[in-house]
Amino acid sequence: MTLIVRMSYMPKMTRRKSELLAVIEASPPLPIYQLANQTGRNYRRVFDHVKELAAAGLISIRPAIRNGRKVSIVESIYQQRLQRLDDMFAFKVSIDAAQ
Repeated sequence: MTLIVRMSYMPKMTRRKSELLAVIEASPPLPIYQLANQTGRNYRRVFDHVKELAAAGLISIRPAIRNGRKVSIVESIYQQRLQRLDDMFAFKVSIDAAQ
């Protein structure tokens, strides 16, 4: 007998979630509403999938205010890491240029 246990923090990666993740990774940080419009999907479904992907640690959600409204900005963690590397490299170059 084989026992298969699925951890609650690891969502089942469906085709729709993987497509959504690919769009998030290929685009700049977007609000969930704009992400739903871009993919042509229902806002509530996109919102649920974004929450599951964030719980798994694949994306991050940060609050922001745009046009006086509170929105949730979705960003790939890989984009954040690349931005940190760019910032580190730019800092190193400015130090080297000062010497």
